[in-house]
Amino acid sequence: MDAAPTTLADSLLDDLDDLSDVEQPENEQDPNEVQEGGQDADEGAVMREDDMDDMDDETTKQRRAFESLRGHEEAAEKEGAAPCKPRRKRYLDDAGLGSLLSTVRSWQTNTITGTGSGEASADAVSQRERRDYDEQEYQLIVASNRYLAGLSNELARAHAELCSAYRPKFPELEELVVDPLLYKEAVRIIANQMDMTQVNDELNQILNSNQIITISVSGSTTSGRLLTEQELQHVYEAADYIDEIVDVQKELMDFVEGRMELLAPSVCALTGASIAARILGLAGGLAELSKIPACNLQVLGQIKHSAASRAGMSAISTKPHTGILSECDLVKKCPGYLQKKALKQVAAKLALAARCDFVNVDTGRERSASSGQKFRAEIESKFQKWEEPDKARVLKALPNLFDSCDTYTYD
Repeated sequence: MDAAPTTLADSLLDDLDDLSDVEQPENEQDPNEVQEGGQDADEGAVMREDDMDDMDDETTKQRRAFESLRGHEEAAEKEGAAPCKPRRKRYLDDAGLGSLLSTVRSWQTNTITGTGSGEASADAVSQRERRDYDEQEYQLIVASNRYLAGLSNELARAHAELCSAYRPKFPELEELVVDPLLYKEAVRIIANQMDMTQVNDELNQILNSNQIITISVSGSTTSGRLLTEQELQHVYEAADYIDEIVDVQKELMDFVEGRMELLAPSVCALTGASIAARILGLAGGLAELSKIPACNLQVLGQIKHSAASRAGMSAISTKPHTGILSECDLVKKCPGYLQKKALKQVAAKLALAARCDFVNVDTGRERSASSGQKFRAEIESKFQKWEEPDKARVLKALPNLFDSCDTYTYD
């Protein structure tokens, strides 16, 4: 049988007992030494007895305080309340991220009013001011990409915290719904409901019918229990924190997407501004993106599915080994049987386009989209050849054997 979990009060009481056991032999006196010491030894013994009385009084107070603390912990355990764990520092509370958000918001306000968009006449804005403005905007884009990568990691940690908080209620749900945002919405809809049929209509708005059936069956046989008010409040706080992360992500993504042509014009010309912004956000910047090989660019940003997340259905409808790049218009406009092959071609050209943009930025050359446009034209022409029907075989007549042979005449 396993030992009961040791609380803080129990461990401190054990330490006090060990301390008393160690100090007791030191305070004991040898009778022969007492007789030889005479009156001085008697006086010293009296003083040590007084010290022991004082220590006993102090120890008694500490014991009472620790027993009171242990009584509160035992009462909390009987009530079923989860022990309070120290919360980690939130990524959204980072001072650098807050400063970046305020700068981005002021920058967007200036762009809307026209004071910082660079659309003024050439007479009013000098070339030096224009270069300074472009450099500041470039630094903002780089910082935004770096924080976007951090926000992606923070979203994964927040999703794990939400799964841990909701696991006592429905432990199977995290395997059935692997997408963090869909899982968060499903948790809010189900909440503390034990009968899944009561929330089928609301789940139908975010999940497909196969997932809903699987969730209903799993919910009827789950080993979970009802959450307490404190646990349910913790679940709602974790879900709200995911919403805050998504809002900050969207704000930074919109800022980067609107200025992608300045940072990576070739990548933007190849994949589009929206896809390019998402890829750079996941990679952490243009320098980091240029170091990723083409085989890894294909799966950048993928969501791994399992048999449970597919609701026990076939994996034919899913797209394994595909990430954000599969949403590019070049890949989407290809037939289904060619999309996997097209994805490899786009990923290979994307790796080259990212390196071209990074070299231009690193060496101070003029940023141009010519490389991306050239790669895109090559890919489109190659895709057209793939879709062309096979040429029909040309029927050729067999050669006349008599023409190649000597003729003999017989008399």
